[in-house]
Amino acid sequence: MTAAPTGPLFTSPPVEPAVDWLRLLPILVALPAAAILIWALARGRLPPAAAVAALALPAAAYGLGMLMVMEKSKGVRFCGSCHVMAPVVESLSATDGSSLAAIHYTRGLVPTGGACYTCHSGYGIWGTFDAKTAGVMHMLRSFTGLYDLPVKLNGSFDINSRLGCHAGAASFRAVEAHQAPDLQEALLNHTMSCTGTCHPAAHPDSALTGGKAA
Repeated sequence: MTAAPTGPLFTSPPVEPAVDWLRLLPILVALPAAAILIWALARGRLPPAAAVAALALPAAAYGLGMLMVMEKSKGVRFCGSCHVMAPVVESLSATDGSSLAAIHYTRGLVPTGGACYTCHSGYGIWGTFDAKTAGVMHMLRSFTGLYDLPVKLNGSFDINSRLGCHAGAASFRAVEAHQAPDLQEALLNHTMSCTGTCHPAAHPDSALTGGKAA
C-alpha cells in the first residue's frame, strides 16, 4: 500500500493567507465597540460622536461576522460537517472514484477547498444567493431531521454551471458529440443533462445514504 504524500505542500489548503482577515476584522471592529460600551457604563453618558460610533460599530462587526460565515460556508469542510453529507465529501477524494464529482476533485478541475460550492452555486449573478438560500434550508432539514434518504437534488442541476466552465474549452469543443447541433440545442434548452446520459452520476449512490446501508 502506497503511503500518502506528506509535507507542507500537501497540506490542505496548500496556501493560506498570512492573516485571516475574515476572522480578524469582526474582532477588530468589535473591540472599540466594547470599549465604548464600558465607557458608557462608567460615565453614564456619551458624547454625540461616541454615541454614533456605539451604534455603527456593532452593526459593522455583525456585518463582517456574517460575511465571514458566508465565506467559510463555501468550504468543503463546512459541507462535510453535516453527518448526512459527510459520505459525499469523503467520496470526493477517492482515488478510484468514478463519479463526476470525484473526477473533477481528484484532477484539480475545481478548487479543492470549495468544490461543493463551485458546482452547486449555479451560474450568473443569482447563483450565490440561490446556493445560500438552499444551504440554509439544508441545515434546517438536517437539524430537524426532516429529510429523506438517499439524498436527492432538489430540482434539476443548473446546466449553465457546466457550460460556463466547459463550453469554451478546446477539449470540450473537440468532442464530436458536442459538435452536433441537436445535442447543443438540447443542452441549451435544458432538456438534456450531462450526467446519466454521456457522463457518470455526480455522486456515487453509496454516498447518498447518509452513512446508512442502502
